[in-house]
Amino acid sequence: MIRQSGIKAGPLNQRVTIQRPIVMVDSDSGEPVVTAWEDLPADPEVWAAIETMKGMEYLASAEFRSGVTTRIRVRWRDDLNSAMRVLFRLMKSDGTLVRETVYEIQSVLPQYQSMSEVHLMCADGVITEGGQP
Repeated sequence: MIRQSGIKAGPLNQRVTIQRPIVMVDSDSGEPVVTAWEDLPADPEVWAAIETMKGMEYLASAEFRSGVTTRIRVRWRDDLNSAMRVLFRLMKSDGTLVRETVYEIQSVLPQYQSMSEVHLMCADGVITEGGQP
């Protein structure tokens, strides 16, 4: 469920797309394999804050889940899980793509006390298109 929340729009200054995997079973091994990614059916493009974790915060997160280097904050929703990914496209003002970065969600941390936002703890972003701006 997606709900309107009390989080202020100011810090949510990046537009991201949340995607889920399309999984098929490998005919040879019988193992599930991600074959493609699709946008979530309900409101896949959302405003977010992409924050690189620093210092003690990074060390504390690494204690529980190695590889987590980025926190992505989005408004409250309950349809997210750690099998998903976040796609961020950095665009020029004329609409041309500068860089596309994919963040793998390692864990989803709902902020239950306020029910205003969800923190997506992600591994390093992988640049899939473009380079340095």
